[in-house]
Amino acid sequence: MPVTSLRVWVLSDNQPGHYNVSRGIVAALKRTRSVEEYWLPMQLRFGAARNLLRFGLNHMSSVPNPKHLKLFYAMPTLPEQGCDLIVSTGGKTSFANAWLSKSLSVPNLFSGSLRRLSPEHFTVLLTLGTVAPTAAANLLLELPPSAIDRSVLDSQGNKLRQDMHLHDQRIYTLLIGGDGAGYQYADHDWQQLGELLNVLGERYQARWLLMGSRRSGVVARRILEATVKPALIANSVWYEKDKPVDIAAYLGAAEQIFVTEDSMTMLTEAIYSQRPVISLRPASVVPSQRYEAMVQRFSDLRWICRFELSTLLADPEQVAVQHCQPLRESPLDSLAIQLESRLFHRNGYG
Repeated sequence: MPVTSLRVWVLSDNQPGHYNVSRGIVAALKRTRSVEEYWLPMQLRFGAARNLLRFGLNHMSSVPNPKHLKLFYAMPTLPEQGCDLIVSTGGKTSFANAWLSKSLSVPNLFSGSLRRLSPEHFTVLLTLGTVAPTAAANLLLELPPSAIDRSVLDSQGNKLRQDMHLHDQRIYTLLIGGDGAGYQYADHDWQQLGELLNVLGERYQARWLLMGSRRSGVVARRILEATVKPALIANSVWYEKDKPVDIAAYLGAAEQIFVTEDSMTMLTEAIYSQRPVISLRPASVVPSQRYEAMVQRFSDLRWICRFELSTLLADPEQVAVQHCQPLRESPLDSLAIQLESRLFHRNGYG
């Protein structure tokens, strides 16, 4: 490991899903490098900026001084000490990522849609799917990066069990999402979810850790709190604005993870936990073709077992019959090796 730390600028649009992917990328880098990370919030000032930036970057041989980025982005002053690598996730950050990389002559990594920006502007492009795109910079991934670490989960999960006196109890964790990604929840869906928790809890003598999210909303919380038997709930955490929630202890304390299928971030975190994962969906589901393909691939690989709420409620024995195959190793291990080669060995850093 080099004596000098790798200085990484992480450009962030503050969207939770994008933020979590970038955290995962940085976590992979830390597996092989000492990293100093600087998170820089970047918000496009106006919609037309995308077209202007795309045209300029795709057609200009050089770019203006980085200080001119503030004409297009609401952003902080860049750190004076510079950087060795630029990382970002989400299409709105791609233009700033490409501009800064070209201006500062440092490698860069991007995850997300290029929005017709040339892939030649990036050292590494993280792409999800099964068929490798033609661009040389593309690095194909089966799972989005996540900062979830098994050893941290186990440690925090054991502490939670001790603190809550759950030593000898079977614990299931439920990650609760809400409307989004083509999934819509009616009141009866939340009612069915609550009834399912009762049935599974009593049948398998398990208690629940419930974790709500930003999209769960007050209706879901009200219905679940009114439906699930209090004796079956070990603890619950619900979203509060500007109050961060650490998911690690809830994942680490669980023997099995249940997750509503509407959130790619929650699905990814559950899979990274290296525990059996059951995904749950409501009756009304019209996801995009790309989203459905990704979730189905997780199912085909046996990383998750998929169920509609009503189906599992009618036949809860399927939880025991359907055998998921948790990951044996963290995907960050292989990603770290690939990034080391793509970013540094080919570019002469370190």
